[in-house]
Amino acid sequence: MKKFWFGVLLAGFSLTISWLLGVRSQLGVSTPNSHWVFDAYQLKIAAANAIAGPRVLVVAGSNAMFGIDSKQLESFWNIPVVNLGVNAGLGLPYILAVSRRVARPGDVILMPLEYALYLDDGKPSSQLINYVIGRDMDYWRSLSRFEQLRFSAGMSSERWVEGLRHLPDTPVTGTYGAHHLDAKGDQTHSSATDLSPENIAAVKAAKPWSYGARAANESGGWALLTKYIHWAHANNICLIAVPTALLHHAKYDTDIQEQTFYSGLAHRLQGMGIPYAGQPKDFMYPIDWFFDTDYHLQDWARTRHTANLIKVLDDNPYNYCNQ
Repeated sequence: MKKFWFGVLLAGFSLTISWLLGVRSQLGVSTPNSHWVFDAYQLKIAAANAIAGPRVLVVAGSNAMFGIDSKQLESFWNIPVVNLGVNAGLGLPYILAVSRRVARPGDVILMPLEYALYLDDGKPSSQLINYVIGRDMDYWRSLSRFEQLRFSAGMSSERWVEGLRHLPDTPVTGTYGAHHLDAKGDQTHSSATDLSPENIAAVKAAKPWSYGARAANESGGWALLTKYIHWAHANNICLIAVPTALLHHAKYDTDIQEQTFYSGLAHRLQGMGIPYAGQPKDFMYPIDWFFDTDYHLQDWARTRHTANLIKVLDDNPYNYCNQ
């Protein structure tokens, strides 16, 4: 019996070592399905770095990529705007880390964060693991040994094998990627004429989220946001949070936990030191506004959504800095 359990332990140890060595051997080896995120970030970061003076940086996931009209916002504030939104699936820690790399003193960071990001406990998602291990060695090296082990353990077996195969980094096609972004980082090819039957079906299939129920039972990303606020204040960077565009469901009006979450979000963020303009309920829209998910607006709806945001924003973003 002792030999049996020793064999089990030895086999488990051998498999673990092999797994970790496999991960190590593919650090910096890109995968094709992470290409669009890489290209999108390259375009957006280059656009931001090309601006010499203060900028407005839009920091969020893909809701901002589809939902913020940067030119309209730029005209309102008379400050250059760059949309850094790419993919909420990368998680709050990574999205904030990218913004830290790009932001400079004097910048304004507009944060239409997806509501799921406020609840992000920092556990690396499959999208983040795939992207960081393949394409962002600077972020990988910034992680503690424990965090690196967490990434390695969270990698799926399919992704582990894919990384070992060293597949060609093929050009990006489809809806997402730099080829469908304008110079500000906003999504293009998201008009009503670009809608496919699959897009329409995906929006119709979208179910209401339970962010209120989750918020009542999860610690979320509040500690991380607190650190981010301290960093911004120390670097003379102005933060402004606003609601994201979201497909309206009746549940958000009738469920007590959902009502509590949305109605209390502005107060909680303002208490932490992030001014919050507007109320989430006012930025929940009907189904015909959306493109391919319940967070992605069509281009004409993006214009209307941004106009709605402008109505609740001060005409000088720096007035928020000392609130």
